[in-house]
Amino acid sequence: MKTPSFTNIRKLIRYYWQTEKHTYLRLYLGLTGLYLIKYLLHYIMNQVFQSGEIEMLRYIFNDEWIFWGFILICTARMFYVLENKQTATTFLSLPASNMEKYLSRVVYATIGIYLLALAARLTANTINSIPLLFDSNGKDFGYILRYEILPGSWIISSIQFVGAQTIFDIIRIVIWAIFFALWPWSLFTLSGLLFRRHGWLWAIPILFIGVSFFGLCLYTMIHNNWNKEQHLYFFTIMMLTVLIPTIFNYWLAYRCFCKAQVVSDKITRL
Repeated sequence: MKTPSFTNIRKLIRYYWQTEKHTYLRLYLGLTGLYLIKYLLHYIMNQVFQSGEIEMLRYIFNDEWIFWGFILICTARMFYVLENKQTATTFLSLPASNMEKYLSRVVYATIGIYLLALAARLTANTINSIPLLFDSNGKDFGYILRYEILPGSWIISSIQFVGAQTIFDIIRIVIWAIFFALWPWSLFTLSGLLFRRHGWLWAIPILFIGVSFFGLCLYTMIHNNWNKEQHLYFFTIMMLTVLIPTIFNYWLAYRCFCKAQVVSDKITRL
């Protein structure tokens, strides 16, 4: 197999941006508007109902669900160009290898979608915080960044929760957290390429099962009085349990991409 050219990958990413920047702008405005509508509804409900009466609604419409749900659904849609005959023909005929097209698309969409969602959330949060300028209580304007949405903040929270004491413990948690974050991305990338329509719907049940399983494993590791060797052994098993499916998902997604055809009546691309 020919080694991917980083020059070609860079050219492809530049091409994607030139042809899709208006799509990304619409997604940004749409997500920002969704956050603002959510804030408005939250304000109205607080005026009408007691805090305890809307606790469940607050959990359902939590900003984290919106943020990560948007990212994962868009990840499953990163190869939407293959759904239309004209755009699929144009994309597949680009002067680059399949590996270069696949890698450039995955890198471009994964990073671009995250930055887009981050910018939309910060924008909506800033607009929502404007009344603080006129608040006589003098609250800290750092309220704008009250959400833990920046890269790495949730890893820091995990380290504090687990109670890591040595640098080796911290490194283990960071590595596992990175692999665990890549697994949902790989899952939704695979579902988007494996199924020709609404691939993200097929990935959601698997995501909930996987998250529940890893949550149970983490609970077991924390609440058992194991020695250091047992913790290391269990942690290694968890690492492999996350890493192997991630690699497999990206590999199978690439195989599906290689078999992508402009016209087909099949439900999947296998």
